[in-house]
Amino acid sequence: MGKVEREYFPKDETEFQALTATHKAEIMASINEFEKNNGMVLGQITLRLSPTIQQNYQHCHTSASLWNALLATYGKLTASTVFKDFKDCLNSCITTNANPQIYFDKVFNAYACMKAADVAVPPQLQAMIALAALPQKWEMLISVITGNNPLEDLILSDVRTAVITQF
Repeated sequence: MGKVEREYFPKDETEFQALTATHKAEIMASINEFEKNNGMVLGQITLRLSPTIQQNYQHCHTSASLWNALLATYGKLTASTVFKDFKDCLNSCITTNANPQIYFDKVFNAYACMKAADVAVPPQLQAMIALAALPQKWEMLISVITGNNPLEDLILSDVRTAVITQF
């Protein structure tokens, strides 16, 4: 997040001379710790980039500058990415032989991304899309969930709870 600041020695010579040896050692230890951690974070981010993208960001020498450059380039939500998220929600299905939590994690994430792009899907519609994704074997859950919840109170987490309980 770039919230850790690197400590520096004072630029003014008189302020630098006024520091005790212990304080200088503490500042140097802090700088060394920051540089070590920054190098590890920079390496982790860089290793997860494809080689062609790595080439474009060789000029970034700190993890914060690399992160900000990547965010400026790839952090933009476009209509195509929002549509992809929505289409993934519509095309995903819950299966009886796999943990349904995987499906719900995926759709919660997609709806969060869509909300961040100011394309919020109403909670009732989210719940109904999840109900439509149920396998035929579990269709009795639809009447149970919709019977227990009025339409204005129908939310995705209620569907998730019922489906995971059924699983």
